[in-house]
Amino acid sequence: MTTKGLIALVIVSLIPLYKMSAQSCAEVLNHARENFTAGHLYGIPATLKTCLDNGFNKDQRIEAYWLLARTYLLIDDPISAEDSYLKLLKLDPEYNIDSDRDPIDVVYLSRKFKTTPIFVIYGKGGLNMSSVAVIHNYGIDNTTESNESYKSKLGLHIGGGGELNINDHFSLGLEVNLYTRRYNYSNTLFNADKQTFEEAQIGFDLPVYVKYRWDFDKFRPYIYGGFGLDYLLQAKATVKLIDRVNAGTEDLTEIPVAGPEVTINEQRTQFTQFTHVGLGLNYRFGYNYVVIDLRYKMGLSNIVSEEGQYGNSTLLYKYGFVDDDKRLNNYAVSIGFVKPLYKPRKIKTTSKGFLTRLFNKRN
Repeated sequence: MTTKGLIALVIVSLIPLYKMSAQSCAEVLNHARENFTAGHLYGIPATLKTCLDNGFNKDQRIEAYWLLARTYLLIDDPISAEDSYLKLLKLDPEYNIDSDRDPIDVVYLSRKFKTTPIFVIYGKGGLNMSSVAVIHNYGIDNTTESNESYKSKLGLHIGGGGELNINDHFSLGLEVNLYTRRYNYSNTLFNADKQTFEEAQIGFDLPVYVKYRWDFDKFRPYIYGGFGLDYLLQAKATVKLIDRVNAGTEDLTEIPVAGPEVTINEQRTQFTQFTHVGLGLNYRFGYNYVVIDLRYKMGLSNIVSEEGQYGNSTLLYKYGFVDDDKRLNNYAVSIGFVKPLYKPRKIKTTSKGFLTRLFNKRN
């Protein structure tokens, strides 16, 4: 017989043993249930021990520890009850106690433990739309009669972050995102010439925030707000000018002026600040979540460098373009994946002082 044939024979011979083991452990659990119902409590831990050590599947282990926790409470062994309940929570950190359905002593037992993850990590991505808030208008013509307008354009972003849970509702978060942002500008110079300017940016932002969340079983909505820092990697502009000679007459001549993209890094502030608010919804599947998030960022800084505002000769002399002082706001929608880092633990009750109590809520 070949080696492969021998391995196959061994596997086939073990299958009935596995089925018998699984069947016998199911019978053991059923027997323990019957003993609990009949009030024969003291033999239940010994009955379950062998299959808990090796035999139960995950669902059976959860039920067995649940049964043991209730048993130990009834035979006045609170230490063993706590140990069994903690082992249950390590298997199912999202285990829910129903105060209307479950025995009151188990409800009190559950309140001795904390299952809120200490840390949460996540990744997400989506679309964003930038809008311009003009601080001060500049140009080569009479700016008091300017016909300029700004339009929002779509961009992309991808990133991730982490949160430190202070308690069941509040958390502190830090995030980093790589983004592209775009907007469009148009103007009429000297009541005739048509000018367009479209800017595309690539950069990173670093938001920090405080979040408040609600828990509705599988659905967990939240709101948040905070501040952040933008770091611009690259800014380029596509500029066009239509020089309209003899405008308003039959001899009108239109001369298009165009060229390649213009790098405008020197006309931009590399670091800017912003404030942001948002809301979202986590939907639980298993012990993780999918999330949809909506965010508004309001720029707090002028994105235009004062030193470089008139420093690009191509923009100034070829296209007749001068940047307005402006802030860049942004709307974003994201979808992502959230992974809580669970660590079920017993709540400590010997702490003193606010900071110590706060720390013990997390440990």
